[in-house]
Amino acid sequence: MSVKFKLSTSANKKSVDRVLETLADRGLEAQQLFPTQKRPSLARMYVIRSPQANVTAVQRVLEECGTDAEYVEASVDRKPL
Repeated sequence: MSVKFKLSTSANKKSVDRVLETLADRGLEAQQLFPTQKRPSLARMYVIRSPQANVTAVQRVLEECGTDAEYVEASVDRKPL
């Protein structure tokens, strides 16, 4: 399962780093969804691709760290037509 989340552009770099470190400490490696993006609104989008990832755990970390998250969502299972 993968979990996507977006951090507010008002969150400072220190807060973002703390969130990413806390997630990594819990075995959830977050990567930027658009790593080469310069626009802050897209650069703050992250994805965790891990079987252990779940929305509740990620949301808890975001709340613990006090970072403003704009959204947290699970991946959508798509079925071929």
